[in-house]
Amino acid sequence: MGLLDGDAIVLAGATGSVGGATLATLVREGARAIVVSRAAERAQQAIDEILDTAQRASAVPFAADLADPAQASAAVGACVERFGRIDAVVSLAGDGRVARLIDSSLDDLRANVAAFTETAYNLALSALRAMLAQPYRDGARSRGRIVVVTAGSSKQPAPGRGLFGVAKAGVNVLMQAIAREHKADGIVANALVLGGVATDAARGYLDPADFAAAATPQEVADALAFLASDRGSGVNGALVDLNAREVD
Repeated sequence: MGLLDGDAIVLAGATGSVGGATLATLVREGARAIVVSRAAERAQQAIDEILDTAQRASAVPFAADLADPAQASAAVGACVERFGRIDAVVSLAGDGRVARLIDSSLDDLRANVAAFTETAYNLALSALRAMLAQPYRDGARSRGRIVVVTAGSSKQPAPGRGLFGVAKAGVNVLMQAIAREHKADGIVANALVLGGVATDAARGYLDPADFAAAATPQEVADALAFLASDRGSGVNGALVDLNAREVD
């Protein structure tokens, strides 16, 4: 039996390297997934490239722009319609602007908040409402889990990452607020706070020592799978740091 055996999950942000590892891990652990992208073709491409033939039946592409509350709600609705419920949301979605504060504008701040805080709000709140309307699965300790990826800059912003950090900090607080307001309702919500991640793109800006210290995409995926599972329900309202071999 897998960690997520039979669970119905909405996965946002599966088209990148970390998202791809997450999709593969969720399905390998037994999940059924609605794979959300702004373009259904991109979601289908990720499914086709990452999953083998037998696994592809467990993943359904769905087009939604999470900046639009109605489209986020439709993605959650598709999960409930297809699988009968929604057990978890896993989100790596968002693409903001990086700018030094002195060079930034209010539009830069708004772009980051829209890309990260608002999309997380739209998806998480839609999922929360659906989770509260459904019963517990037999033997489950939680009614539903929500986990969103944030970043170390949400707590200690790196130079040039201040606006990004502001938006990601908003996501941290959102997850904590959901957990605290609905802990008695069986809802679990956490943020996975990433340090460096050893993606192909990171080779261009991390030196070899930092690249070796960074978390691998698979380590991120494993942490997300655990937090999305009922076995992870004892972790709630947490900012879970994933720093791999970065210890300073």
